[in-house]
Amino acid sequence: MGYIKGVNLLPATGEWTYDTTPYLGRRVTELALTPINTYFAPGGQRTDLDYSIDQLQAEFPDCETVALVVAWFGDSVDASSCRIYPSTTYIGGVFEKWDGAGWAPDVWRCSGLTQTSPELIPISSNGASFNYGGTPSDQSIVRCIRDLKARGLRVVFYPFLLMDAPGFPWRGRIAYQSDDVSSGASAAAASFLGAATAAQFARDTANLTVAYSGSPTDYSFRRMILHYANLCVVGGGVDLFLLGSELRGLETIRGPAWTKAGTRDASGAAVWDYPFVSGLMTLCDDVRSVFDQAGLTKDETGLHNLISYAADWSAWMGYQHPAADGQWPHLDQLWAHENIDLVCFDNYLPLSDWTTGGGGIDARNWASPRPSSWPPPDVSSVGLGLTGPPTLTSKAYLKANIEGGEKFNWFYGDSTNLGRGLDPNGTDLRVSLPRGDRLAQDRQPYYANQELLANKKLRWWWNNSHRAIYDDGDGNGFAEHGPSTAWTAQSKPITFTEYGFPTCDRATNQPNVFFDAKSSESATPFWSVWQPAEVGRYAPAEDANLTLLALQAIYEYWVDDGQNETSAAGVKMIEPTFMSAWNWDARPFPAFPARSDVWGDAANWPSGNWLSGKGPFIPPPVLDLAPTPASPPSFPTLNGQSWSVHYKPSFATVATERASGRASRMARMATAVWEIELSFDALRMDDVHHELEVLAGFYESARGQTTPFAFPVSPALGLGPTVLCRFADDQADLEAFMNQIWQAKTVVLRTVKI
Repeated sequence: MGYIKGVNLLPATGEWTYDTTPYLGRRVTELALTPINTYFAPGGQRTDLDYSIDQLQAEFPDCETVALVVAWFGDSVDASSCRIYPSTTYIGGVFEKWDGAGWAPDVWRCSGLTQTSPELIPISSNGASFNYGGTPSDQSIVRCIRDLKARGLRVVFYPFLLMDAPGFPWRGRIAYQSDDVSSGASAAAASFLGAATAAQFARDTANLTVAYSGSPTDYSFRRMILHYANLCVVGGGVDLFLLGSELRGLETIRGPAWTKAGTRDASGAAVWDYPFVSGLMTLCDDVRSVFDQAGLTKDETGLHNLISYAADWSAWMGYQHPAADGQWPHLDQLWAHENIDLVCFDNYLPLSDWTTGGGGIDARNWASPRPSSWPPPDVSSVGLGLTGPPTLTSKAYLKANIEGGEKFNWFYGDSTNLGRGLDPNGTDLRVSLPRGDRLAQDRQPYYANQELLANKKLRWWWNNSHRAIYDDGDGNGFAEHGPSTAWTAQSKPITFTEYGFPTCDRATNQPNVFFDAKSSESATPFWSVWQPAEVGRYAPAEDANLTLLALQAIYEYWVDDGQNETSAAGVKMIEPTFMSAWNWDARPFPAFPARSDVWGDAANWPSGNWLSGKGPFIPPPVLDLAPTPASPPSFPTLNGQSWSVHYKPSFATVATERASGRASRMARMATAVWEIELSFDALRMDDVHHELEVLAGFYESARGQTTPFAFPVSPALGLGPTVLCRFADDQADLEAFMNQIWQAKTVVLRTVKI
């Protein structure tokens, strides 16, 4: 599978989940030690991580990068009081590790803490189990880094925040909870960052950990990042170290000196008072110092020992402050900073706007020409320039929306996901309901010189300098003002530290959402269909194939299709080396998700972003829409068709009442109309087999036609060698038919004349 070159490795938690050494553990509530990282092969000496990476390299042999995601916890969305801390579900418990000859005692270690440290903050529980696993132990992380490198893989180290706070919110919600543009806002950002210094960390290469000499209750962001910078040195270095990700609420806190116009730095570039962004720049310098002093100097040619921060897709290029009437490129001073080596963001930009029913405006404008200029003059008629029948499962359609469609040519100003409800398009389905502009598909235009507002304008962003856009009351509305920022065009590559899609219906409409019943952030993509579950509750309809198709579209577009650029100085616009799909799991399939008794997130797997265990990609059909010939065509002979064919007769009848009070029924036809159900053992589409393509193409050409097609029937029915048929569900659109044959592998025909 050449379209996956990098993955993010989850689950981010689990004391020994990332280890290559087997461990036993016992909590204080348990009576005996039990294996805790060998669920895939119980009793063996290879761990779950070993098997998981084997599976990764077997399924995606071209994968060359693994981003190791490691979590600490946050306990508040208030930046003033939020603590950032490691923890374990084994507080007061014991561990033993396999040392090659037998089991020996060991301890969980993280930043000078063990499972017996009195300062530990417990992980919350739902009463039956912990809401998260514990922070991976330092030793396990070092051994994981070394193992990945020994396998020939590049390593990204990805410090991650999980929110153990009411509602389990997204980390991007951490913000100042009062009016900013104040000294209080700056103090809140400083409190979150903390006061840890590089001198307070000491590497312990014998125990594969890092000690911390600051206050044991200094639970701050700087402590987390500097701890892991030093731990990566113990592991021998990594290719890319991230300073966290998606801290949008913190990034956009404004200090007391913030104004619309901002100020100028020593070089004359525009800057604004964003205290957390300034704190990230200082932290980046500290991490660079840690690496340099350990001999891990940056290598921009070989792409080793690099540093960056991963912004959220919604604000990587700027942020619109409520009531400020404008957008400010708040991260440009970070992207321009000398010790930031790449522009990283988590790319969950939409690749479709596909409604229920017929697909909406995109389906109607499918074949219309693409815009020849930006912004397009009429966003309601923006075409896609595509051929063939309109369908969501078209790679060409998804690619057309990478530099096109929503957040490129137009946007929705009022677009909210209201949760599950009856489809407003009248399909009787339960769908994830949009409202406002998106419900009406009332697309809003951009205007000249507003490229900064369009999140997908990566090419423009990379090739140009940037200025703030705001309304200064001169009657021009949102317009560029002031000097350019410190960003220099084409100076650094962009990469997607995360990109991916949930494996559910219409995932490409809204890739950034996920289904997790316990979280206040839980959602499924706009217009996505829900299906009743066996237990009577509703669950998102699954669609792993669309996810894999979209991942393929993104990779091919930027890497294989000639869309990437390289500057005269040799800088790539998009650096594919660190493009990492979200996600692969260190818990191998099928142990995860089958062991729901062990892992509380197993219920999220079916519609979540996991790639492991989701099966091979099935290419969508390329349909042959040749005109139906004058004589009835024959139903195609397909190698994957089962020997079993089911015939069901039906007679239209009328009831006749008699004087006795009894009723009898009289047939309205001399012979039955038969329903013929065909089953398929395999529907393939590869270089040799084309069952799926042929069947879908035949359906599209035959449905709705006045001329039926011929189908050979069993001689036992006495109907002759063939009968004339139509598809029983002749009114279904192609997308519904494709879903039916992919999932049920059955087709129903109905005879029209005997």
